Amino acid sequence: MQRSNTDLDVDTYNNVWAVWDSGTWVNNTAEILYTKRDSLGDSLISETNISSDVPYSHLPRVAVDASNNVQFIWRETSPQGLGIGHAKLANDGSVIVLSHLAVAGAGGGSSSLRPEMVLNKYQEINIIWDESPSGYNQMNYTKLDTLGNPIIPKIKVSLNTFYTYWPGIGIDSMANNHLAYRTDDTVSAYRLTYTKLDKNGNVLIDNKFLGFGYLPTMIADRSQNIHMVYGNHTGPGISIEYLKLDQDANILVGPKILSIHTDNFGPHMAMDSLQYFHVVWSAESSGIFPIIYAKLDTLGNFIIPPMQIVYPPYTVRGGGMPRIAVDSSNKLHLVWVDDRLNPLVSTDIFYKRGKNENTIEETARLKTTNLSNISVFPNPFSQITEIRYQIPRSRQ
Repeated sequence: MQRSNTDLDVDTYNNVWAVWDSGTWVNNTAEILYTKRDSLGDSLISETNISSDVPYSHLPRVAVDASNNVQFIWRETSPQGLGIGHAKLANDGSVIVLSHLAVAGAGGGSSSLRPEMVLNKYQEINIIWDESPSGYNQMNYTKLDTLGNPIIPKIKVSLNTFYTYWPGIGIDSMANNHLAYRTDDTVSAYRLTYTKLDKNGNVLIDNKFLGFGYLPTMIADRSQNIHMVYGNHTGPGISIEYLKLDQDANILVGPKILSIHTDNFGPHMAMDSLQYFHVVWSAESSGIFPIIYAKLDTLGNFIIPPMQIVYPPYTVRGGGMPRIAVDSSNKLHLVWVDDRLNPLVSTDIFYKRGKNENTIEETARLKTTNLSNISVFPNPFSQITEIRYQIPRSRQ
């Protein structure tokens, strides 16, 4: 099976909830699958279908709320085009809200179709997503209540006749929404564009250009400043960059280049309780894509400079952009898509845990039962890594 487009979050018990799609969505047959793991990657709930056999469910996101219930969204077919699907589980995996189409789409187009979501202090689900209803790709904002019912079904936040792609969303303690996305027109491309909405969807800052970039991750710190990491494709090479904004979208720090490489892609960021930022991305190396990690302070300075944490020949494949989360003990959790077990045949979801220092402890494959156990040590920052396999006996 091809598995792709993974995401994760952690609950207050430091359990890991990971989600992905079945990877066959090119044939309009994808499903959304999830698993629950303890903090060492051991299975608590094995790979389970959450999308209830709805055709063409793909590109999922997951978030754990303040009650340790688990919210899922994804892109899903509807008679009006690709919309937003939703489901909600209790922490034991029992269903609170069945899989359903929360918001219908109005067109598919050639966009990334990639949604992002964040929960506000009221545990409402804030979503940024795109569609092409009028011949050009527009960016939408939607807000759902805790049961997945639309409070704000859809607000178009991008400018008319501009093509917009690859969004990000952040939330502050006042429940303001901070949105960013790539904007293209006939003059220039890859412009990093920012919009701010209040909790009711009213526009506070409208489509401000911040520079060049795409695929942003956005987090508000305790001072309500907004921190962003994103890719910049304008060259030379592809850079991963950092930017810090105040509440009026004034640039306080940056843009700072964290890395320049032939092919950097898919940055993602999490913040721990000490307000350090943990950033991961993939970087091309002779056709293989190792995963890079860096730790930053609130000024974008390196606490840990960029280093590889997943080495070749292990490789990120199809939709395999890494995703990182921090638990209540400030430990780090990473998932990504990897084809190490069946190169060019199938992809699987892998997991790695870190101590929030210069070590990473565990690697475990997130799939179903009866799996090969893989240990990687002394740690991935060493130049020499020993790998041990334990193959379970077949049941005959």
